[in-house]
Amino acid sequence: MGIAALGIRQAPLSQQIKLLEDRLGSALFHRTTRRTRLTPAGETMLRHARDLLDGMDYAIAHTHAMAGESTGRLTVAGVQVALTHVLPPIIEAFRQSWPAIIIDVRHLGTGDQLRTLEAGETNIALIRPTEQAPFMQTRRLVSEPFLAALPRTHRLADRDVLRLTDFEGENMLGYANVLGAPYSGVVTEAFRQAGVHPRIVQTCTHTMTIATHVASGLGSAIVPAWISGMGLPRIAFRPVPELDQGIDLLIAWPSGETSPVVLDFIRTACGVSAEIATEIGMMRVPD
Repeated sequence: MGIAALGIRQAPLSQQIKLLEDRLGSALFHRTTRRTRLTPAGETMLRHARDLLDGMDYAIAHTHAMAGESTGRLTVAGVQVALTHVLPPIIEAFRQSWPAIIIDVRHLGTGDQLRTLEAGETNIALIRPTEQAPFMQTRRLVSEPFLAALPRTHRLADRDVLRLTDFEGENMLGYANVLGAPYSGVVTEAFRQAGVHPRIVQTCTHTMTIATHVASGLGSAIVPAWISGMGLPRIAFRPVPELDQGIDLLIAWPSGETSPVVLDFIRTACGVSAEIATEIGMMRVPD
């Protein structure tokens, strides 16, 4: 960018730079008779200045959106299944009414989503069940069944349907207790009621991590059904009808929200949730 594009003459521009350098106590430019280039301090200052300008652009776009204007930006965060299975049809339907809205999608666990939602960094969160916090409202969208995940060479992989008793004494991967991922409690309770005692060889915090270990042959696992659609060639997925309790996916938004954009996104999500459930083999949660 030349000086002319800035709308300021050389002398006052040099004076403003000199004042800034004096305030910072550091030179921002290396100056010679032939060229001027940024010092390391100048490069750092430039990076932060660009961040500030980008933040201002975001604030303006966000304000437009929150005021109900037809342009703006919406930040939506979700757990893995939301990003891969649930959000695409919601966003597709939402864009029919708000084609100019820019939608930022972030992959975050439930704990991080709650933090960013409370801080105002996220407008919409798609989370797993957790304790209701006063800063947000929630509504259930769909409920997801469980499947058994087996190494493809596992002795049970040739069966079409499995029972909980099939896992007696089996090496299994389990879930660590993580906020918003109540898999561990559901699966543990199901095995307890069935009188089954699998051997938990390792616990993990994420389904993809469990899938990696299952694929390596370390053991089998009980996982939410979304992972079966990821095309994992070393894993066989089988239904376990006794595990009839699903895991809900909730949509969350700030309490007292008045933005037409946010509220219409919520209405759209709830409106297409039955279609989503049919497409990906989930169960629609009644209103």
